Amino acid sequence: MNLTIEGKNYLMQVMEGQAPKLLRFYGTEGCCGVNVQVEIAEPTMQDTVQLVDGLEIAIQDQVIPILKDVTIHAEEEDGQMGLVL
Repeated sequence: MNLTIEGKNYLMQVMEGQAPKLLRFYGTEGCCGVNVQVEIAEPTMQDTVQLVDGLEIAIQDQVIPILKDVTIHAEEEDGQMGLVL
């Protein structure tokens, strides 16, 4: 997993004051396999916490292979900032 400067800056703003919560990626079953979801939450027992460019990110073990080569980026669309994978 990689993190752009824009993604890191956006996440640092969003996560300020959220401790012990982290950005958390997890999977839910969909019609065609696992769907990756994201939330700001405390890690669960099924998560691995990874340090990505200085930020701790919780990742549910089942989605680690899916997110291995993903880059987290932030950009503005219609006047609102958001994450893009």
